[in-house]
Amino acid sequence: MPTCRVALPIGLVDRFKDLTDWLTEGEAAASQGDLMSSDVALHRPSRRWYGQVMPGSWAPNIDSDGVDGKLSGVAAVQAHDPAFDENVFLAQVQRLFFAVLEAWTALKPALSQGVMASLIWEEQQAQIAAYQQRGWHNVLPKLAFTSAVVAGALCGSGFDTITVRINASSADYDLDSGGQVIGGETQPWDWTEDWIFQRPSTAQTGRAGTITSQACPNCGASVNVDITSICPFCDAAVISGKFGWLLTRIDRV
Repeated sequence: MPTCRVALPIGLVDRFKDLTDWLTEGEAAASQGDLMSSDVALHRPSRRWYGQVMPGSWAPNIDSDGVDGKLSGVAAVQAHDPAFDENVFLAQVQRLFFAVLEAWTALKPALSQGVMASLIWEEQQAQIAAYQQRGWHNVLPKLAFTSAVVAGALCGSGFDTITVRINASSADYDLDSGGQVIGGETQPWDWTEDWIFQRPSTAQTGRAGTITSQACPNCGASVNVDITSICPFCDAAVISGKFGWLLTRIDRV
């Protein structure tokens, strides 16, 4: 088994404190006009929900494992789950990428709960609550999903773990209750993140194409959905839970 770096656990209370401190600093900087610069793009995402891998597990070490490590990791997953298909998995990740970010920008954490592990979802929910209290919201104009690749994979410690390197582009800034920009970058720019997905190593890939009806978490309408779908009544993402993998951590590259 390759040597891997283990992320140090950070308590949820500490993360909430960090979030509160960051919001307070942001308000102070905004009042002084320091968050925006016409000369230097800050390129710092407003999101402060990162999560961490499941206890007792670790993420693939992409740099040291290399392509061979990734290939052996995918093979280990397929050894107990022959139906796992890397391309199908990436197509589903693309759909979930937009669902998770829609939950954030729409300030509706229920939209992402079905695909996020409890810690990262609670972090997202906490920042959404903090924004709602202040009358803020984040926008990601011209959000585009450029590409995604499986950058690392492993099967061990009771979990399948896959790191997906996502290349995307967007502007990223916050608005106050009056619609004024209070921080971020208003011009689109390219960015890259590693999204880490995990599931129990006994899990099997669900059979694709099974359509069920469930309530939209946004408007309550009945929606026919396979893995994900878009509500025809309110355009919200609807996640069935059949994906089987949970987003546990996000790292900005």
